[in-house]
Amino acid sequence: MLALGILSISFLMSVSNAVSGTIPLMEKYFSDVSRANVELLIVIPTGGVLLGTVISGLVSNLLGKKYTVIAGLSISLVFGIIPAFIFNYPAILISRAMFGVGMGIFTPLSVSYITDLFPEETRNRLLGWRNSVGAIGDSIMLFIAGFLINISWHTTYLVFLFLLVPILLVMFFVPKHYDNIVSEDGKEVEEDVKVKPTTNFGVIQLAFIFLLVCLFYSAISLKLASYVVNNHIGSAAAATRIFGFLVLCSIFSGLIFEKIAKWFGKYTVTIFYIITAISMIVMSFTTSIPVLLVLVLAAGFCNGIINPALTARMVHYSPKGSMNFTTSIIIIGINIGFLIAPYFFQFFGEMIGNAGPANMILWSGIFYVLLAVYDLVVVKKDKLTI
Repeated sequence: MLALGILSISFLMSVSNAVSGTIPLMEKYFSDVSRANVELLIVIPTGGVLLGTVISGLVSNLLGKKYTVIAGLSISLVFGIIPAFIFNYPAILISRAMFGVGMGIFTPLSVSYITDLFPEETRNRLLGWRNSVGAIGDSIMLFIAGFLINISWHTTYLVFLFLLVPILLVMFFVPKHYDNIVSEDGKEVEEDVKVKPTTNFGVIQLAFIFLLVCLFYSAISLKLASYVVNNHIGSAAAATRIFGFLVLCSIFSGLIFEKIAKWFGKYTVTIFYIITAISMIVMSFTTSIPVLLVLVLAAGFCNGIINPALTARMVHYSPKGSMNFTTSIIIIGINIGFLIAPYFFQFFGEMIGNAGPANMILWSGIFYVLLAVYDLVVVKKDKLTI
């Protein structure tokens, strides 16, 4: 039940998927607001996440882990449903930003709870399950939002009432005394709360790797639909259906991550970098929807292994008593990677003289090869076990 409570914190891992379908309806409603500013309502939570992540450690020091998670979830719930009742653009913009702040407050603890409380084998299993729970949560919220949007775009935002589920599970199944407990050699010991959180080069390096992984993987979500349509391979709807299968892929990869990590050990990340690279490079030359589906699913499966594997490395790099701070730094790296992706591809495309969707996917695959080479060096230098 403790594991269930902790995993429930990851039910909401995507800040925009559930309500992204409201954009066309909001454009009509806010006819005097530019399209870019309407789209800002969908992406502004990402900026809030960055702020919330920065202050998460401070809030945790004041309230402890359990009440920090409940506070973050509650902030996201309250501000998440405000657009269902208040139809003023500035008010909705502020509420969406605060929704992201709440997410930034509780998300670091969804990782640090796992890395602090469980021994390595259980930890790897739960980190994989964490990805699966996030994918399941996204699926449930998308399913609910699909019904609510038929009523109105306002009611779609009631989907965030779903956050009551993790609030109740954390409240009842995650005891307060685990705030300052860590697992060392399979035994529970009390953490020294007087230790000042610090960081090091290893953590910064890992955050930068996460940034690059999110940046290059974004080529699929940002460029694939345009590639399919521009090259007359299929319709935008066909590309959307391909993305729909990625949720199932994320659930499956998360469930078997522990076994994958056992099989491939310290070379897990390197191997799945290579498979991702091959998938993306071949993808950029493919003109068949079924083949594209297979390649996208392969890349999605690999991403579902790479993320928890890199997350597991946080235990190796994080200074003692600083896991929450380390997680915050990693999450900042992840969000920066997603935020700069469109601008990176535009800049890089102009620099090489070809910003076409296929070329950006191709180069992202090539960058994954470079990441694999670098990973081999890091595994040997830092004596990593995963």
